[in-house]
Amino acid sequence: MQLIILGAPGAGKGTLAKNIQQYKKLTHISTGDLFRKHIKQQTDLGKLAVRYIDQGLLVPDEITDDLIEHELEIIRSDFVLDGFPRNISQAEELDRIMKKFDIKLTACVHLDIDPDIVIERLVNRRSCLDCGAPYNLIMAPPKVEDVCDKCGGKLVKRADDNEDTINHRFETYRQETEPLVNYYQDKGLLIEVNCDRGILTELDNLWQDLLVRE
Repeated sequence: MQLIILGAPGAGKGTLAKNIQQYKKLTHISTGDLFRKHIKQQTDLGKLAVRYIDQGLLVPDEITDDLIEHELEIIRSDFVLDGFPRNISQAEELDRIMKKFDIKLTACVHLDIDPDIVIERLVNRRSCLDCGAPYNLIMAPPKVEDVCDKCGGKLVKRADDNEDTINHRFETYRQETEPLVNYYQDKGLLIEVNCDRGILTELDNLWQDLLVRE
């Protein structure tokens, strides 16, 4: 099974990807995680990417395209893409990459959400500096303030999780990424999921849709 998860920042893409990963044993390919790894390791790619990310901007397509092609060349099947593609150009590039490696896309899952809910979620989002475990001060707080339940590491807020940057990211998403809904709908690959109440409340119905398409 090969999946794309499409949705605004804070819609629950990472949460859904991790649940699908556990349920179907798929490889979770997150462009955000890949870039954060490079930034933490201070690679040339990481130093370049952080200039855009710190401003709430998207990393240029050609950098992300190369990163994804390298990952898919290794993995080939049974993966879930989180954060890619983010526009029509990247979707067309992904089509080329998948054709090159003889990979067939199973479905594109679109997470629809109210912008006000997104802002509330993201300003309260935290993650572990050591293991990367995600938390939310309202929906999924840690047992001890600022301490990771899993490894005891320090919880931090991403620099771009502030209201001004979030609004900018959401507007960028609307302009560049929302056209992908029609792109994958026209291909008969789109599954729509409303996430206003949280993605975990919709999992049972989503599993059924995915099993039919598998």
